[in-house]
Amino acid sequence: MKKHVRGLRIVIALALTAGVSLSGSAPRTQTHAPRPRAHRAAPPPRRFPSPVVASPLDGLPVSHVGASQRPIAIIIENHPEARPQWGLTSAARVYESLTEGPITRYLAVFAGTQTVPRVGPVRSIRTQFLNYVAEMGAGLAHVGGNEDALAMIPMLHVTNLDEFRFPRAYRRIPYRGVAYEHTMFTSTAALREVTEQRGFGEEATVPHPGWKDAVPRSERPAAETVTIDFSTPLYRVRWLYRPASDDYVRELAGWPDVDAGNWYTVRATAISIMVVPRVEGRTPIHEDTWTYSDVGSGPAWVVEDGRATPATWHKASRTARLVFTDGRGAEIAMTPGPQWIEIVPSNVTPSFQ
Repeated sequence: MKKHVRGLRIVIALALTAGVSLSGSAPRTQTHAPRPRAHRAAPPPRRFPSPVVASPLDGLPVSHVGASQRPIAIIIENHPEARPQWGLTSAARVYESLTEGPITRYLAVFAGTQTVPRVGPVRSIRTQFLNYVAEMGAGLAHVGGNEDALAMIPMLHVTNLDEFRFPRAYRRIPYRGVAYEHTMFTSTAALREVTEQRGFGEEATVPHPGWKDAVPRSERPAAETVTIDFSTPLYRVRWLYRPASDDYVRELAGWPDVDAGNWYTVRATAISIMVVPRVEGRTPIHEDTWTYSDVGSGPAWVVEDGRATPATWHKASRTARLVFTDGRGAEIAMTPGPQWIEIVPSNVTPSFQ
C-alpha cells in the first residue's frame, strides 16, 4: 500500500512538472504558446429577413430599424485650430453656417446605425441650427450655447445632450499649441448610451426628400466647381465634381478638407445652398448673436450630378421639413449619399463654374 501511494505521488509530481493539471487544463502560469488547432471552416452565417429601405437622412440602404432610430446631431466647430475635424466623413448630413464674426460651424447628423468613435471638436449651439434639429427629432450634442439658443431647446422639445448635463459622454483630448476650447470630443456610442439610460427614446420619424438614381455616366459633365466665400479666405469653400463617382470633394481655405479620423477627404453627393436673411442682435445676458429668418422661403441652389439647379427653399414652421423646389414648383429629388446644406446670408453669392 505504501509503495502504491508513493508511486501515485511520483506520477502527480511529474504531471505538475510537465505543466499539466489534474483537471486537464493548463495552469495559469503557462508561458509557452498553445499548440494551434486544426483549421475548421466557419459555419455559414445565419440569415434573417432584413427589409431594406432608404435612410431618411442620406437615402442609402438601411434596415427598417435603422431608419427609425433617433439621429444624433453634433455641433462641430470650424476654427482653424480645430482642423482637421473628426467624424465629418461619417456624417449622413451636415449643415454649415456662419456663427460669429467670420467663423462657420457645423451641425453634423449621424444615423442611428452609425458608430463613430470620435467626433469633434464639439462646441456650443447657436439658434440657426435648432430648427433643423427639431424637424429631424434628433438628439443634440453640444457644449453649452448662447442664452437665446439654450432657451429655445426646451421650447422646441429637443432631446438635449449638453456636455454640462452629461459630462461622461464627452472627453478632453488636449494638443500642444491648441487652445483648451478646441479639445472637446464625443462619440456616437457614448451619446446613445445617454439616450438609453435617460429614457429619451430611440425611435423618431424623420421626414425626408425624395431620392433619385444617379444619372448615367455619359450624361455627367467633365467638371464643375462650386465656390462659397463665407467670409475670409480661411473659410472659403470649394466643391469639386468627380464625374466617375458622381460626387463632390471639398476644399477648405485652399486645401483638401480631410477627416482626422481616417484622412479621407470630405465629400457630398448633393449640396443644397440656401440664402437666409439674418439680423444681428444681443441675448438677455448681452451676448452677440444672429437671428436667421429660416421659416418661410427664399432663393437656393441644389448641386448634384455635376449641375447647379436654381431653386427655392421652403420651411413652413420651425419643425416642418426643409424643402427645395425647382422653377416649376416641384420638389427636387436628391442623389443618395452624404448630404450638405450650406446656409449663407444675403450678402454671400456662390459661384458655379
